[in-house]
Formats: sequence, structure tokens, C-alpha cells
Amino acid sequence: SRNVKPLDKRLVAKVTGAKNGTPNRTDMISSVKHGLKFAVVAQLEEALDATQKELSELLCIPVSTLRRRKDEGRLQPDESDRVVRFAQLKDAAVELMQGDDKAAVAWLRSPLPILGSESPLQHAMTELGARDVDDLILRLKHGVFS
Repeated sequence: SRNVKPLDKRLVAKVTGAKNGTPNRTDMISSVKHGLKFAVVAQLEEALDATQKELSELLCIPVSTLRRRKDEGRLQPDESDRVVRFAQLKDAAVELMQGDDKAAVAWLRSPLPILGSESPLQHAMTELGARDVDDLILRLKHGVFS
């Protein structure tokens, strides 16, 4: 049986603490500005099947800073923004793979020639790169190959 998640269990809703699993953009922005709870780091690690070191690199947050954030209990707004960026990409990839979580993670972690041989996760380390990955997902969903 495939590891399929219902769309109301979106990662972005989990990490931003959305009520009823439905992310309201205004509440999401407020959560990010306030700084997400440190627990979202573990949620993202699990969702992306990543080690803390890998996640530290993707989020551009040194492991020592992550340890400090764990003690503080919260991420900074810019760090929270990056967590949400990766959560949204994960959700988009799951949707692209028709709910297949494992296939989505495998795709996100696979180097792609169209992204300069970087994986979608590596490419999304910058806002511009994340937009490229979003664009690629949209094109794949709609059958527009380039």
C-alpha cells in the first residue's frame, strides 16, 4: 500500500499551527513573523526524510544555531520563513505525486538536469530557486515540458 496522505494533512498547516489543518495566509504570516516553535524542525526533518545536518544546510542555519534555537524554543522570522518554504514545496510535491509521500520525497531529493543537476531541495535553498521549483512542479502538473 502506498504511503498516501490526505490533502488536509498538509505539512504547511502543521508547521504554522493552522487551526483545523486549513492554513489561513494571514495567520501563517503572523506565525512566521512571531517565529515558529522549534518543534517544526523535527517535523520538517521527518517530512523530508532528512538528518539534522542536511536540514541545517537546506535552511542555511548552522547546527550550533539550531541547538541555540532549541533552547530558546523558537526560530527567528527569517528561519521560520525558510521552514514554510520547504513545507510548501513538500506539499506541492505530494500533490504532484497524487498523494504518494514516498515518491514526493524521492523526487525532491533527486538531482534534476533542468535544475542544473541539483535536487529540488538544494535548488530551493534560495527564494529564486524555490520559485523555479514551484514553476517546474506547475509545468509537470499541467503537462508542459521544457
